[in-house]
Amino acid sequence: MLSRRMMVAGGALTAGLGLAGCGGPGSGTAHLRFKVIARARLGGGDYEGFAVNEMKAIYTPNTLSGFKMGRTLKMEATVLDFKGNADSLFILLTDYLEVILRLWEIAPSPGSADETTIPKLRTASGRQEFSWRKAPPGMDYDDAVKINVLSGLFPKIAAFRDEGDPASVYEVNPDNLAKTHGTAAKFLGLSIEIVDPDIPLTDSIEQKLPWLDIDSNKRLLQPPAYISDESAELGQRITPVAFKNWR
Repeated sequence: MLSRRMMVAGGALTAGLGLAGCGGPGSGTAHLRFKVIARARLGGGDYEGFAVNEMKAIYTPNTLSGFKMGRTLKMEATVLDFKGNADSLFILLTDYLEVILRLWEIAPSPGSADETTIPKLRTASGRQEFSWRKAPPGMDYDDAVKINVLSGLFPKIAAFRDEGDPASVYEVNPDNLAKTHGTAAKFLGLSIEIVDPDIPLTDSIEQKLPWLDIDSNKRLLQPPAYISDESAELGQRITPVAFKNWR
C-alpha cells in the first residue's frame, strides 16, 4: 500500500455517468474524472472550493514489481479561497486511486486488485465523504482499521503567508483551523465525487502559485526532511508535485 505521505512527497503513485473504460471484463483501463471538494466556515460565512481531476487506472496483474494497478494522472490541489479574508487553503494531493477504491468499497488497496476491480471502477458513481478523523475507542476492530487507513490517506492541508513565496508555506490542522485562521474558523469537510467525463479538468493553480515550475524534486524549505518526519516543517517535507501532478 502506498501511503499518503509517499504520494505527497514525490507524486510517485498517485461509469455510470462519470466513468468510461475499455478492454474486456477484468482487464484494460478505467478512466475516472472526479471532483475533490473542500468546505470551511470563516467569519460567519461558508466557503467551498474544488478541483476536477483525472486518473486512468490500469489493471496489471502480471508485472514483476508486484503492483497490480498502474495509473496516469492529471491532478492538482484543491484550493479553498477565502476571498482575501484569510490565507487560502490548499488540499494537497494524495493517492486518490486508493482513496476511491476504499471509499467505494471496491478493493482494500491497488495491491489487492483483481479481475473485478476495473469493472467496478467503470460503474462507480456518486459522492462520498472523506474524513481525516481516526476511529473512536471501542469500535469494531475491522471497521476501525478501515477508518484509520483512510484517515492516514487524508491529504495534508497547506497555506501561505505569501503565495508568491514558497518558503512562506505552513501546515493547517483540519481539527483546529481556528489556530491559523481565527477563532470562528472551522474546516467542515472534504468529499470526493465521480463526475461526468465531459466536465473540464481544473488547470489553474499556477495563477495562484506562479513558482510551481521550479524543480519538482526540490523541497519548498531547506534543509529537506523525510516526508515521514512530522517534527519538521511542512515545507521541508513537500515538493511542487504535492500541488500539481500531470504525468
